[in-house]
Amino acid sequence: MSRPRQYNRDEVLSKSTELFWEKGFEATSMNQVANQTGINKYSIYNEFGNKEKLFLACIDYFLLNHCFVEKILSKEPLGLKNIEAFFEYKVRSFYSVAGKGCLIFNSLDERDTLSKSANVKIDEFIFKIKVLFYHCLTAAQERKEISRDKDCKALANYLSCFTFGLVNLGMKKMNKKELRKIIGLALLIIKD
Repeated sequence: MSRPRQYNRDEVLSKSTELFWEKGFEATSMNQVANQTGINKYSIYNEFGNKEKLFLACIDYFLLNHCFVEKILSKEPLGLKNIEAFFEYKVRSFYSVAGKGCLIFNSLDERDTLSKSANVKIDEFIFKIKVLFYHCLTAAQERKEISRDKDCKALANYLSCFTFGLVNLGMKKMNKKELRKIIGLALLIIKD
């Protein structure tokens, strides 16, 4: 007969997510996870299977509890204001989350060492951002916020790439005013 769980799964995921978010997948050991959560390694392995499966659960936990990208970019009515709100959210998050950036974007640096399953989750997130940008851009065209001549697919790809670069600059604690200037230039490309 198995013993009942003596811990809260969400608390374990919360603390483990913080650790992966701060240190990355490779630099986080199961000993560190055990110390951070106050749960012994046996219980962690029993609950999640291994470090990779714990990391996958942490990605899901992060997306559910810390990532508001979809909510911001899909707010009705769609359009340019959603994209502007998204970038403002990114700038604010660089200074309110102790400079940790985004777990998903941070994990891009470790793609070669991550499992296929983790890379699929990352790719799905990136694709979702592109699609959300695309929907906002096409709505902006319909509302005459941007020219009909603009290629919304290319602009969505551009904004996705721009976001990755912005996250790297934000992680280095670039001045908010400078970050906003860079965002303004990116938005000019869309509007002009």
